[in-house]
Amino acid sequence: MNKENIKKNFIEKIKNNKKLQYVLVGVLVILILVVFFFSGNVKKKETETDVVLNYINGLESKLKTVLSKVEGAGDVDVIIAVDSGMETVLAKKSVIKEGSGETEIEETPIIVNGKTVPIKEVYPKITGVLIICEGAKNIAVYNKIQRATISLLDIEVNQIEILTKK
Repeated sequence: MNKENIKKNFIEKIKNNKKLQYVLVGVLVILILVVFFFSGNVKKKETETDVVLNYINGLESKLKTVLSKVEGAGDVDVIIAVDSGMETVLAKKSVIKEGSGETEIEETPIIVNGKTVPIKEVYPKITGVLIICEGAKNIAVYNKIQRATISLLDIEVNQIEILTKK
């Protein structure tokens, strides 16, 4: 049998068998639902990732621009590392329950029109900064770059690595 005959026989079986038609339609509907469900989740995660990447890229760009203006710094490159994604803080209502000598506070998110109410979004915590600049071999420039980075990003000195550019 060639491929054409196999295809014709399969189509004939489908036309003559109602149960098989229902099964194929059911499988097709399930596949469409699975694709629709998973594509929605992927888009949401990509959007959050894009927000975090844009945030980091913006910080790196601004820090590079500012540090390159430090006298003696020369050309500067900056890389910032963070620990995780965005965190959304939701509005909550608290209910105080008193019983048998104990007080219990129960918090539940506030929901308006079927959606939780966000209070704020917390950007990821900076875990490290790598700065590579031409003037880092000069201790005065090195110290200025270090202090500026600590001030601008509100991080500890041990989170900063400054290297000399070749």
